[in-house]
Amino acid sequence: IDNCRMRIPYSRLNSSSSPHRIFFIPICTSRRFFFLITLALLVSFFYFAWSTEESMGGETSLPTKPRFSLDEMRGFARRKSLSTDYKQSYYTKSATSFDRMLMEKSSRFDISDTDVLVFVHIQKTAGTSFEKFLVRHLSIDRPCECTQKRKRCVCKRPGVSNNQTWLFSRYSTGWVCGLHADYTELAVSACVDTVLEKKEGSGTRRRYFYTSFLRDPITRYISEYRHVSRGATWMASRHMCNGRPPTPDEMPLCFDPRIGWEGVTLDEFLSCPFNLASNRMTRMLADLTLVDCYDTTKMEREKRDSIMLESAKANLRSLSFYGLKERMDDSQWMFERLFGLRFTKRLAEWNKSKSNDTIVTPQIMERIRETNALDMELYAYAVELFDERMGRMKREGLPVTVPESTLPSASHFVDDSPSGGDKSGNKVVRAPSNDEDEEEEDDRYEDSERYT
Repeated sequence: IDNCRMRIPYSRLNSSSSPHRIFFIPICTSRRFFFLITLALLVSFFYFAWSTEESMGGETSLPTKPRFSLDEMRGFARRKSLSTDYKQSYYTKSATSFDRMLMEKSSRFDISDTDVLVFVHIQKTAGTSFEKFLVRHLSIDRPCECTQKRKRCVCKRPGVSNNQTWLFSRYSTGWVCGLHADYTELAVSACVDTVLEKKEGSGTRRRYFYTSFLRDPITRYISEYRHVSRGATWMASRHMCNGRPPTPDEMPLCFDPRIGWEGVTLDEFLSCPFNLASNRMTRMLADLTLVDCYDTTKMEREKRDSIMLESAKANLRSLSFYGLKERMDDSQWMFERLFGLRFTKRLAEWNKSKSNDTIVTPQIMERIRETNALDMELYAYAVELFDERMGRMKREGLPVTVPESTLPSASHFVDDSPSGGDKSGNKVVRAPSNDEDEEEEDDRYEDSERYT
């Protein structure tokens, strides 16, 4: 107010006829009011800063330069993630991870108890060979009963009166959760537990040991192309997610289902944007509910790919076991010691893949790499994690609990065909061949089969 009076003559300010008496007095009063408010805010701010400093012990020094570079810190996080015991129980009932099996003896697989081995079968990753070995060449007290000319085996637990199964796979329970059901269908949707509860009763408390096989993404993709070009389509797959299959808008088909895709060229196979062969391993191991299942319109592609890849890595860590097609002997060594079981044959004894005979130009090869970029990163991570687990198991010195000298015979096969017998009419035991031709025959059969 005094400042205003210095600017305005006193006689004019006190004059009743002067307009300044009406306007300048409120203006000067409001300036004083705002000054007081500003002063109060500044006092409050400095008091708050002082009290915060006291509560934090007076640490107000500026941060120094980090000791490690960003790449080094990312390497530390990656190293930590290799041994992280991912808690899968949020999605599934009593799922047992590799870390838990290795660290806790009580978490080891017990075929005589209520444990169930579940196999996530990814196309063209040697999964068929591994599943056949589980039902045909695994040395156990009660071998699986497989009948010649049939696609299923009966795998019951040891004990004559025990009718519970210990194996959930293609050649035991069949495709009850859908043809080549993925992790989302088997584990996240709890289809495995639902099926066994309906079949064996809901009162049984089971532990699930999820397993799978992976393969180099380039050779896997070419092998799937060769498989599809010879007639396989996997049309019976359900792709269930969040309780429903994808709509035609969410998952268009690359071919006419009335005709199939037999004879497709590699260029055409690559050019279809809805081909599920692209990044198949990542998709089949990820939790698809995190990315709105097969609806790609609700999320940007980069964000969707990132979430799927990280989910696939996490679920890979949570598996009890996974093998690598390129390292069959190491995979067999790891499985036998981790599960305390033994095969009667070498898993590496299988025929050469037909994908090795496919001629691919450098341009096509580059397109295959770009199309399977997620699988490339996932597989590199899987190899590193596999080596880390192998090292841990060798340090632990886990033995095979089944003595080699007391191995019973592997699963037996009964030929019940009209001509299946010797000259005396007796049934004979025959072991089917283990090659890609038999796998193609099985897939053509399963494409036309109806599953309930």
